[in-house]
Amino acid sequence: MPRPPIGIEVKSKSKDFFIGANWEARAETPDELAVRFLSMTDALKEIDPVFSLWTCTGRSPEKLEKVRDRLAAEIAANVLRDYWNNEPSPREGYSFGALTRNTPKTRSFTVSCRAASVLNDVFGNRVILSTDAVIGCRPDADVVSYRIFRAALLAVVHAWDPVHARATSHPLVQTYGGGIYFGPAWMKYLCPWLAEMITPPSTVLAERLPNGGLLMSATTETFDVENPAHMAAAKDMANAMAPLERLPWPSHG
Repeated sequence: MPRPPIGIEVKSKSKDFFIGANWEARAETPDELAVRFLSMTDALKEIDPVFSLWTCTGRSPEKLEKVRDRLAAEIAANVLRDYWNNEPSPREGYSFGALTRNTPKTRSFTVSCRAASVLNDVFGNRVILSTDAVIGCRPDADVVSYRIFRAALLAVVHAWDPVHARATSHPLVQTYGGGIYFGPAWMKYLCPWLAEMITPPSTVLAERLPNGGLLMSATTETFDVENPAHMAAAKDMANAMAPLERLPWPSHG
């Protein structure tokens, strides 16, 4: 009996802005995932004090600094389970995450990971870093700045080596739908082999990264769907990436 389809993108807790990174099937051990996760959180700490302290989520939430040396075991305990018999299924990957602490909700972030899946799904592995403002309350303007989100996006990319990643806002996603992998975004990262397939539009800031990837930004201001210039650049970015939507995904059988 076939398993239920995996959704295109898991909704994060963010009420406003988030970074999402996706990649295809990749076998990794809990030890390797722990190295990646710590690389990301360590890099985030260097960006801004808002990322200084983390609490790991799970059955028994604990401060990251207390579980750092046994993080691999914590990740292993969060192996995904077979939908039909609830047995551990490492081939489906592991689900784990953390949230910032000692910060107001309007300045807090959550990170959720689903990684090490080897299933032949379209972008079955992902990391989502999102603002965690209370319902009806936007995050503080200074924590959703271009400075923080550009650096955070690059930290996620460096740690997880995704096929693509984006920084965006929920208003933008709600306008165009969350199922468009290469749709309009505030910022968009493409891995080297995807970057070679497109020509960035002149209306966006395009940066070739040391790894050969491409980072495009619609604006160096905080993205606002009510700003026509921001929206126009985001749409130009999506139009330039349209050929990527037509590629066969997954890219390997």
